[in-house]
Amino acid sequence: MKLLADAHISRATVNYLAGLGHDVLHAAALSPRMSDSAILKRAATDGRVVLTADKDFGELCFRRLIACAGVVLLRLSAPSEAGRLETLKRLWPLVEPNATGHFHVIADSTIRRALLPSVEE
Repeated sequence: MKLLADAHISRATVNYLAGLGHDVLHAAALSPRMSDSAILKRAATDGRVVLTADKDFGELCFRRLIACAGVVLLRLSAPSEAGRLETLKRLWPLVEPNATGHFHVIADSTIRRALLPSVEE
């Protein structure tokens, strides 16, 4: 799967997903000040699912109707990066098969999934 990790996603998370065979592009490698809407547009152009910890992406996808391939929002509360990564490792297999076309919210012990709205480009 092709992913675009928002600037707030840790290098450890990017490395983990790349190690699973995903093509992961980190937004920091594109532009350190890339806006959320620009990230969504770039991801849509490249066919990438956005990986983020920023709740603003829900607003962009569902209210402003900015097209995207998919979004995975991480809402993990472990105090350490290692703890957050362990939670992601446990829950990622449940998200991975349905990431495209959906907005997922991964929390500490739950996953919510919604179909992204159809958007005319």
